Amino acid sequence: MASAAVYVPVVGFVAAVVLLIIEKNSTVRWNAVQSLLLGLTVVAVDAALAMTLILALAVPLVNVAALVISLVLAVKSYQGETVRLPVLGAWTDKIIKKG
Repeated sequence: MASAAVYVPVVGFVAAVVLLIIEKNSTVRWNAVQSLLLGLTVVAVDAALAMTLILALAVPLVNVAALVISLVLAVKSYQGETVRLPVLGAWTDKIIKKG
């Protein structure tokens, strides 16, 4: 349940930070890091696109895609599956191994 909570839109960011600090379960920690990386990536892409007027029109599409990805990850995590996002999964592994 905790692994799924980190992907829930809006509250997932707070849940991910809290669970990353207090949780000892490696699966929950892994999902929390991946969730945070996903959120930070979306913010960075939104900021980059917003710098130009024409590309700023794509920001809502990025946000809808991020919402769909987050919901799929939440459902898969709730079912006990681990979904590794292409680049973010590798970054998550590196961050978890350092900590």
